[in-house]
Amino acid sequence: MSAWGMPADMETVVEISPEGPASVRGLIDRLAGVEKFSADVVYTVSLPSVDDDVVYDVELASVSVPGDTLLPVDYLIKWKLPRKETTSTGFLAYFDGHHYRYRDNRLQEYHYDWDSIPFLTGGGVHRQGQFVDLLPQSIAAELGRMIDSDEYTVGYEPSSVADGHNVSVVTVKQIVKGFVGRNYKLIVDNATGLPLRIENEYNPSQISEQTVSVRYSYPSGDATLQAVTTEDELMAMYPEVFEKFRENNYRIENMRGLPMPGFSLPTLTGERYTRAKGEAFRAPAVIAIIDPAVATSGATVEALRKARDMMPRDTELILAFMGSNTDLAESVAGSPGLGEHDLISAKSLARDCGTSVFPTVLIVEPSGIVTNVMLGFNNSIAEDVIQSVSLIP
Repeated sequence: MSAWGMPADMETVVEISPEGPASVRGLIDRLAGVEKFSADVVYTVSLPSVDDDVVYDVELASVSVPGDTLLPVDYLIKWKLPRKETTSTGFLAYFDGHHYRYRDNRLQEYHYDWDSIPFLTGGGVHRQGQFVDLLPQSIAAELGRMIDSDEYTVGYEPSSVADGHNVSVVTVKQIVKGFVGRNYKLIVDNATGLPLRIENEYNPSQISEQTVSVRYSYPSGDATLQAVTTEDELMAMYPEVFEKFRENNYRIENMRGLPMPGFSLPTLTGERYTRAKGEAFRAPAVIAIIDPAVATSGATVEALRKARDMMPRDTELILAFMGSNTDLAESVAGSPGLGEHDLISAKSLARDCGTSVFPTVLIVEPSGIVTNVMLGFNNSIAEDVIQSVSLIP
């Protein structure tokens, strides 16, 4: 093994053809220009003081979005960390000013139009997530910083061989206050322009020494991971994560003016209420997502029925209760009124609407477009519902 933790043959430089880009800047341009990317990665962290390496299995996917000024790619990153008794898993995603990261039963969300600061400070939360630096555009950006900094000495060999591939090799040494802070090596396949290996050696010969080894492989066909470009795509991949671990109400707050999601839920009488996305209601609809275990659930039902009875126009009332406990839902709902639908098992509806606050009340015009959203209970909820419905043409 070499000092880089790589097989000796990986160090061999052989003049071959075709050559890679003539300069590091040429290689940077090629990496930055990758339009669609999908790879599997073995990511190994080694510490001299620890016998066992930490080895992540990572799946990467990205697609170029040149018009996005925050980041020129949408990406999806899935990872798992096998341990002796359990396996930890997580994911990261970015698209159109939205960033998500999940690990340890916690889903974090960042949305530029809600709060731009996390995207504009510290390099950007969407750029600093774990494994984001393994994407071709991230590698290109890091190489650009290196060659423009006096701290780094950069070497480049455009024409080498490694593992049977014709490759380009970049080697970098960082000197900080007279000490070597980092050794870096990147190996790129000349035929495809895609990375094959990255070796990072931090603080060599120091107590804090750490080596990170990255090996890329490129599956094809059904095994190829695809980047996501909408929240609906991400939710479809991880429905349980969004049901159980969503911590904010970004989606529900932004549903005004959007179509009500479709849903199909059992009724308290053992039937089923089904409505497809885009399907019209016969009249304006008041849809309440209610947790029957919340103390205000009974008062919510009473206020919504009062509002329906006081309205000068016909209105549908849909009470969708969380959980599948029919007895608990019935104890809150009592007897339904005319034009009312009492449903249970509404977790999926709450997930698709993106709410974690109960009750959540949505006012929907007959066309199926959400016109207002109300979060939580207050003493004026009946009046607020009446006013919202009265504004519907």
